[in-house]
Amino acid sequence: MTEDIRRPETTVLLHHLMALCGGLTGVYSIMGRMGVFAAAETTNMIEIVCDILGKENFEFMYRVVALLIYISAMVIYTVMKERSGLELRYISIGIDALAVISLFFIPLDIDPFVALYPLFFAAAFQWCSFETAKGYSCSTIFSTNNLKQTVTSAAACLTMESSSPARAGMAERFSFYGGTMLCFYGGVGIGYWAFMALGNASVLISLIPLAAAFISLKRS
Repeated sequence: MTEDIRRPETTVLLHHLMALCGGLTGVYSIMGRMGVFAAAETTNMIEIVCDILGKENFEFMYRVVALLIYISAMVIYTVMKERSGLELRYISIGIDALAVISLFFIPLDIDPFVALYPLFFAAAFQWCSFETAKGYSCSTIFSTNNLKQTVTSAAACLTMESSSPARAGMAERFSFYGGTMLCFYGGVGIGYWAFMALGNASVLISLIPLAAAFISLKRS
């Protein structure tokens, strides 16, 4: 697939700012919404399969709707990418901001899946919009593959001669993925202390890296 000329590659700074936001919203969804992680669907889909096979769970339909919302964001992103001339990273930042603001107004005693519906959509759209930087495929909303890339590139560097050209490439990959991890979990740490101090209002802190990302995108 050829590179979409309407969407030049995301800069490292912008990518890391969105990872910071991903950490902030991720820890908020876990701490504030009964352990539900809205950024990824693996656990949710496992629970759906278990429910179908006989596990009793009154949240079954809530989970299904959450999955459909997540999927719909991917579909909408793909259609817009193919058929519109819009810069979808701006739209993603705007969607994130709207989701964060809406979560501030949703009480903590609402069912967590229902409360997080805006974040399910925003996270999926962000994942599609900020999927690469510096030639690397890298998520800004969760970090399983980022952990793999950080560890394997570090291990590769240790096994290579210091003068090897390939080692420099591995070191660069380690720096990029490691930096993304650092920003994501820095956001987790900030979000944790913010939630302990501010409760539901802590979600609004995510607007700070989103504003910085908007400015970074304007200047890129």
